[in-house]
Amino acid sequence: MKLDKGKKVKKAVFDPNHVEELRKVNPDTYWQYHADREYQMIDNINENNQLEAVPCNISDQAAITSMCLSPDGTLLATFSNIGAVKIWDIADDFNLIRKLRDTEEKHIDEFYCGQFVSDSQNLLVTGGKLKDRHRWSVEDEDNHILPCSIKIFDIEECKIVGKLAGHSEEILCIKSLTFNGKNYYISTSQDGYIFKWNMDSDWTTLIDATHMEDGATCMAFTVSFVPNTGNKYFLAACDEHLRLYDFEESQLLQTFEDIYSSYCDCGKFIKWLDEPIYTAQQKKLTQEDDIKEEKIEVDIMEEDGTPENYAWFISRGAEMCDVGDGVSSKPNTCTLHKLVYPTQPGGAFRLEEVKKYKHEDYHANSWLVKITSNGRYILAPTIYGQIFVFNILTGQLTAILKDHEDIEVRDVIFHPYRPLVFSSGDDGCVKVYTYKTHTDHEGQDMDVALDISIV
Repeated sequence: MKLDKGKKVKKAVFDPNHVEELRKVNPDTYWQYHADREYQMIDNINENNQLEAVPCNISDQAAITSMCLSPDGTLLATFSNIGAVKIWDIADDFNLIRKLRDTEEKHIDEFYCGQFVSDSQNLLVTGGKLKDRHRWSVEDEDNHILPCSIKIFDIEECKIVGKLAGHSEEILCIKSLTFNGKNYYISTSQDGYIFKWNMDSDWTTLIDATHMEDGATCMAFTVSFVPNTGNKYFLAACDEHLRLYDFEESQLLQTFEDIYSSYCDCGKFIKWLDEPIYTAQQKKLTQEDDIKEEKIEVDIMEEDGTPENYAWFISRGAEMCDVGDGVSSKPNTCTLHKLVYPTQPGGAFRLEEVKKYKHEDYHANSWLVKITSNGRYILAPTIYGQIFVFNILTGQLTAILKDHEDIEVRDVIFHPYRPLVFSSGDDGCVKVYTYKTHTDHEGQDMDVALDISIV
């Protein structure tokens, strides 16, 4: 299904009026839960607010590549390359309540990603890798890879109720969304394609599928939808770049090149809670220099005098091993970006680098690793079983969590309304963290209906 690079496609252009209409019809809820809300999400992480691991036995017999929470925050799904998805009850002492397998699959399943689907939480859409049980690949030093299908599980019945074929290699990310009144899945893959799957109201019946018109990407990792655009635009971590796509038109719009020297494998939009402090600091700096003040005033206004519309975005990646095996001359970093929206028809988005987060002991030169944020801190896994905690505003390292074995931590997520952080890694374990002393966090009614929207 390779794209014909000679095919002439009408180039999509930015239309602010259309985007505004979509925003009104499809308002996003991405910022419903963050550290400054009334819910008891983990907020400060530092010397005065330390985290500790909670005793639990969330584990598998192989690497747990990623995790996801159910829409109401009561269930945790873990995705393992041993060929199973496990469902854990957060409200009942983290007990295992389901183990999902494709019992009709004759080859070797590995699960890399997934998401709960629908308000009833009865479906789980998953992606990963399928390997030929009877054929070996000398090049991969593993079983030969087969075309990889998206698999949709009925959680209650523990069975497959839908499959979506299209990707030829590992599926690395999958999300569900609604755009313009229609249901979609969006998936990325090591084959370089980003697919959108238009689904019927049951979320299991495929209406049609198409991939983004790209023709350049070799590996597509994560996607994150641009806030306040009605899900029309998204940023994808692809190869060593960040690429901006028009979801509606299925087109690549812009490429922000060479974010990292090897791979940019994770990017997420965030609500930066300390932005007002940052803005005040910037204004203070400009007041000390009239020239700088004039430049900043120009920067924050468009040519027609319209106030700037923008969103904050975090990314991480791996650097080229130019020194030796696994060793790079460039330090590993996470980055805070500012995506500035155009205001005029046909205008271009602008991606600005705001701050880099690094530390001499932060070693994360591996790919297929995810970072996360509660709006105040970035949690960044390492290849040595650690999670580095960076303050977004100051750039300081405020904590290091170390409970995994000395091997890659792959994923880390905040619970939206409980004081919990989850991490998973190649040691086959999930670690659950909470405050060492959290009396002040107890007693609030947690039995509320939630809708966790993943940007």
